[in-house]
Amino acid sequence: MTTLPTNLPANTQFLSLRMVSDDTALLDRLQAQLGGTKSDIVKQALRLMAEQTPVEPAHAPSLYALGADRFGRFGDAARQSANIKSVVRQRLDSKRQASA
Repeated sequence: MTTLPTNLPANTQFLSLRMVSDDTALLDRLQAQLGGTKSDIVKQALRLMAEQTPVEPAHAPSLYALGADRFGRFGDAARQSANIKSVVRQRLDSKRQASA
């Protein structure tokens, strides 16, 4: 049984990988060539992959931008709760004038 170091930061997480023999051989070869630990090689590969793979396209609109015309002060003034009293008053006044 391996013992874990006691000086690890509190936010450390552990990951176990199942690798086929080809991947294991590749990792062993990289470790021999580059030095360092297998964990360091995996971390470096993860960072390189993250740099090369955009997580979310920069041009994609946010969820707020997609719905901005449907809610808040950008929506239909007649349907906003902040102005509801004045909207109701206007509608009632227009109905009174129409019936008079």
